[in-house]
Amino acid sequence: MKSSKIVLIAIFILSWLTLPLLGKQAFKKYVTAATFMCGLTKVLDVYGEKKKWWRFYKGIPPLDSFDIFNLGPYFITSLWMLKLTYGKLRIFLISNTLLHIVFIFGGLKYMKRFKILSLVKLTKVQYLVIDFIRAVILYAFQYNKEKLKTSSH
Repeated sequence: MKSSKIVLIAIFILSWLTLPLLGKQAFKKYVTAATFMCGLTKVLDVYGEKKKWWRFYKGIPPLDSFDIFNLGPYFITSLWMLKLTYGKLRIFLISNTLLHIVFIFGGLKYMKRFKILSLVKLTKVQYLVIDFIRAVILYAFQYNKEKLKTSSH
């Protein structure tokens, strides 16, 4: 098995192993927002690949490396970020930005080395802006979901 597939499997499994620590209530509360963001991220991935912003390499069929990353660490991290920081917008934005900086300016070189993801026409700063916007959308989705829930009671 290629090292890229081993890394993808490890990233996927390790992220999902943290799910029981999240708690049932937090999972129920935030799963809709995390799922929405995974769907939106998939749409953005397809658009970004057509524009050659980035390249996602082959993953483990039938999923490409992006799908494994999206359904693994991105989904789980969205749940954790909401659980740990929702209700504290400033902390949420700072935490997300720091996490994205570490990934973009540190982790991307490993993603490229293992042929999982590489930026093509997009700079790291542009990618950081996209990730920041996605974080704002995630928070806004959860906020509106809760606002609708409380207004309907």
